[in-house]
Amino acid sequence: MDEAGVRAVLFDLHDTLVPSGHPAEHAAVSRAMGADLGVDPDAFVAAVEETFDERVRGLMADVHHTVRYLARRVGGSPTESQVESAITRRLNYVLSLHAATWALPALKSLRKRGFKLGLVADCGADTVAIWPESPLAEHLDAVSFSCQTGVRKPDSGAYLVAAAALEVRTGECVYVGDGADRELSGAEAVGMRAVRFRARGLDEREEGDAAAAFDLDPEWSGPTISDLSELVGMVGLPIQRDGSESRTFVSGNVVPWGSKRSSR
Repeated sequence: MDEAGVRAVLFDLHDTLVPSGHPAEHAAVSRAMGADLGVDPDAFVAAVEETFDERVRGLMADVHHTVRYLARRVGGSPTESQVESAITRRLNYVLSLHAATWALPALKSLRKRGFKLGLVADCGADTVAIWPESPLAEHLDAVSFSCQTGVRKPDSGAYLVAAAALEVRTGECVYVGDGADRELSGAEAVGMRAVRFRARGLDEREEGDAAAAFDLDPEWSGPTISDLSELVGMVGLPIQRDGSESRTFVSGNVVPWGSKRSSR
């Protein structure tokens, strides 16, 4: 990779910084949530799957509203206690995925070298809810959560929000992701350099897995790594820029709370 001009590294979340979890695990958690809520567990699983895009675009507000809406969608009228039980179950699962992160050594090395680090995540309100407790939070300078911005990758806005929050130009960014939903092509379309990350063992998933069926940007070609520590050698050292130089900003919902130190 041509490392000239790199000042920031942006990351995808699922299957890049943390495991996304097996589809069977997702279904089991949703089924148990349905039982917590007193509704048909299988119907609740279907409702969760059918509303993925709405949830990731933030059309259901916070976790509490989302869970109550999904319960009512399948004919339930849960008590507050039932809703809280289902929420706790879901958040514990999401937090367990974050606890299994493999990314901390690479994030620490990149920050020590002086790079700005950001997150561009297609995610629901559950990720936002657990973020202050995520082991990743203190290592990232800014985050762009789709459920807050209303924009999903590969839409340009998803990347522009993160670059603006970091106060860098898109051409000064390297974007790292597994390639789902054409995110690598989307990053390159706004001027970023892209690197595909494929965790060791991920390609051995069964062919029938829903996760393996994701569109992994087949038309994109570029560098691929299997260990995030490889990034340290690829991007070199960040360039230093005169603070008086103009920066490119975009309007929109910039999400500045990328660490536990934030006041939000």
